[in-house]
Amino acid sequence: MRIFLISNMYPSSKDALFGVFVKNFRAELEKQGVHFSKLALIKGKAYSPIKKIFNYLLHYGRILVLSLSKEYDLIYVHYLSHHIPVLFPIALLSKKPLVINIHGSDLIGWDKKPIFRFFTKKILERCRLLVVPTVYFKDTVLEMYPSLSVDQIYVSPSGGIDRSIFYHKEEPSKESSICLGFVSRFIAEKGWQTFLESLIKLRAENIPFKALMAGKGPDELKIRDFISTQGLEKSVDFIGLVPQSKLVDVYNQLDLYIFPTYRAAESLGLTGLEAMSCGVPVVGCNIAGPSTYIKNGYNGFFFEAKNADDLFNCIRDYFYLNEIDKKLLSQNAVQTAVAYDKTVVAENLLVRLKKIFS
Repeated sequence: MRIFLISNMYPSSKDALFGVFVKNFRAELEKQGVHFSKLALIKGKAYSPIKKIFNYLLHYGRILVLSLSKEYDLIYVHYLSHHIPVLFPIALLSKKPLVINIHGSDLIGWDKKPIFRFFTKKILERCRLLVVPTVYFKDTVLEMYPSLSVDQIYVSPSGGIDRSIFYHKEEPSKESSICLGFVSRFIAEKGWQTFLESLIKLRAENIPFKALMAGKGPDELKIRDFISTQGLEKSVDFIGLVPQSKLVDVYNQLDLYIFPTYRAAESLGLTGLEAMSCGVPVVGCNIAGPSTYIKNGYNGFFFEAKNADDLFNCIRDYFYLNEIDKKLLSQNAVQTAVAYDKTVVAENLLVRLKKIFS
C-alpha cells in the first residue's frame, strides 16, 4: 500500500517532540510494509506569525502539487481543521480515497464557527474513513455530524505506546512517603495549579510526599513562582523537558501519576497510558480521552476537574491503602496499557485501511 501522508505537525532536529506521534505512526506502518510514497509535512514549530503563514502557504502548495501524482493509493491526513482550505477541493475532485485522522482540537472550539462546520461536513461526507483517538470522540463526531455513518469512523489511539520503552522496572522498596508525577505541557488547561494546590493540602495533613514535574510551556515561570511562594521547593523536583526515551525512569519513580487536565479537547492523553505501562496508577478527570481508559478504583481514580480538595482525597486514600491493594492497582494499570501497544494499534489500523479497497 502506498500512502500520501499529510500533516502540519512533524518532528524536526530542533523540535524533536513536535508531532512525534505522527512520526511514530509512520514508523509503525512502515514496519507493516506500508510505503509512504508522498509526504507533505510541516517539520518543527514556527515561532513567529510570519514564519507560520509562510510555512502553511508552502505546505498547501506542496499538497496540491503532490495530489496530482498517481504514485499513491490513498491520502492520509492528520489534523483536519488546519487543512480545510486545501482539502476541500481535493475531497471534491480527487478520485483517490481520503482518510482523515482527527484529534481533539479539530472539533472542540472550531465547531462553533458556522463556516467551519459547513466545510468540515462537506469534507467528512466525502472521506472514505475517519480515524478518531477514542470512542468518546467517535460519539462526539456522530453527534455533531449525524449524516456520517458509524462504519465510516474507526477508533485508533494516536499511534499507541511503545511498551519496549515504557515498562515496569523492578525497583527497591519505596520510601514511606508517596511520590507523585506530573508530565505535561505547561499551560493552565493541563491543571498544574490544581496539582500544586493538592500538594499544599497534603503538607497540611502531614502526609509525606515528593513530586516530580516534567515538561515545558508558557506557564513555566508561573509554576516556578507558585512553588516558591508556597514554599514547596524542597518537595517538588522541577526537572523540565525530558526526552521521551528517558521518561520511563521518571514514571518508575512514581506511586501515582497525576493527570489533572480539564481540556475538553484532550483527545487521548498518551502520558497517562505511558505511566500505566510502567505500572503507575493514574489519577485524572472523568472527561474526554482519559475517561476512556481510567477505571475508578481499578487502575486509578477520578476526581472533579479543577477541584484540589477532591484530588487531595484521592491521593490520601491511595496513601492509606495496604500494599496488596496498591500492587493490584499497579498490575491493572499495566494490563490496561497492553491494548494500546503501538504494534497492535498499527496492525489493526492497517487491516481497516485495506478494507477500503476490498
